[in-house]
Amino acid sequence: MSSVVTLRDKVGIPAPTEAVLVKVFDRKKLPRVLQEAFDRPGMVGVTINGRYIAILRTELHDEYADTLRHELVHAYITLASPEPLPLWFQEGSAVRFSMGKDWKFYGQPSKDQVGVIVGKTVELPNDYKQKLQSFNYLMETVGEKKFYDWYKVAVETGDVDTRTLLGLGPVREQPQQRHAIWVYVVVGAIVLGILVAALISWKRESDYY
Repeated sequence: MSSVVTLRDKVGIPAPTEAVLVKVFDRKKLPRVLQEAFDRPGMVGVTINGRYIAILRTELHDEYADTLRHELVHAYITLASPEPLPLWFQEGSAVRFSMGKDWKFYGQPSKDQVGVIVGKTVELPNDYKQKLQSFNYLMETVGEKKFYDWYKVAVETGDVDTRTLLGLGPVREQPQQRHAIWVYVVVGAIVLGILVAALISWKRESDYY
């Protein structure tokens, strides 16, 4: 599939040696263990532990191909990484290297009517759109080669920190945070001083009784 070929040949991530099992199911005949995974509207494929892919049956060939490409990206990078990859990285990768856009029309000639195209438009959920936009922003900002170099290291190490890609340094303590700490110290000292003064005053007064 083109998605994993891109990861292997263009990005340079070696292909995992583990086999991946792919199985197609009818929605009405899903095993109980998979029913919850497909509860979300529009969910047509899932990947489990990078080793097992379940896809819902569809008559639209291109939709089936894109779904398989999407799930194979999940499997590929999961098996290639020594650490669990965060959801934004997983889904951004899968969308970017499969469908590659927010929506797509899947159509093909009708089997029953000559000259008629049957199909449907599939649009990504908003959270998936945001993850794709994040990937697109990174690539457009630094360029494809630099992005792919960073992406390869990210998958192979599990470190997906984008600050290294964007040339940003480590997060530093903000000045207002340091200022807030000193405020707490000063206020604490004042309160302590008031308590000590009150205690001394009370002791002096008690000496007269």
